[in-house]
Amino acid sequence: MKVLFKITNSLLELVTQDLARPHEFAAERVGFLSCRVAELKPSGLVILAHDYHPVADGDYLDDLSVGAMMGPAAIRKALQLAFGHEIGMFHVHMHEHSGIPYPSKTDLKETAKFVPDFWNVRPHMPHGAIIVSHDALSGRCWYPGRRSPIDFTEVKIVGRQLRFIRSSDGKSLR
Repeated sequence: MKVLFKITNSLLELVTQDLARPHEFAAERVGFLSCRVAELKPSGLVILAHDYHPVADGDYLDDLSVGAMMGPAAIRKALQLAFGHEIGMFHVHMHEHSGIPYPSKTDLKETAKFVPDFWNVRPHMPHGAIIVSHDALSGRCWYPGRRSPIDFTEVKIVGRQLRFIRSSDGKSLR
C-alpha cells in the first residue's frame, strides 16, 4: 500500500519550533498532528497534516529512561481530540540531525503500545507516528485491518517551494 503524507511548510515550521523548545526535565518535546485522510486509487492513502497539538509541560513524566515520556493526561487529551473530530492522530517528535530520520528501537516499541489505542475512538482512521529532523521527516501509520504499521512511501512539504522526500525503492522511506 502506498502512503503519501502531505504537510504545509508553515505547519512543519510550527512543529519543529515547538519541538526544539527546552523542557524543565524532559530531554525532548513531543506532540500530535491531527490529520485528514483520503483514499488513493487503486491501493493507497493520502494523509494530510491539518493541525499541531503540543503536549503540555505538565503532561510529561520525569523518566530518565527515554527522551520524553508522556503521562496519561497527554494521551487522554489526544484521544479526546480524535473522538471529537473526524481525524487521524500522529505522534510527532524530533531527531536532532539532518537527513531522513529513522525510528529507534524505543520509538518502535513505545509507539506500537499506544498508537493503536486511537482505534478505540476512531476505528476507521489510520493513526501513526512521525519523526522530524532538521530537513526531512519520516513516518508510519497503523491502518485499520492491518497488523503491522505501514511506512510512508512519499512525503510532500508544500510551501513556496514544493519538496519531495521519496524512498529509493518507491516502497517506503525506511
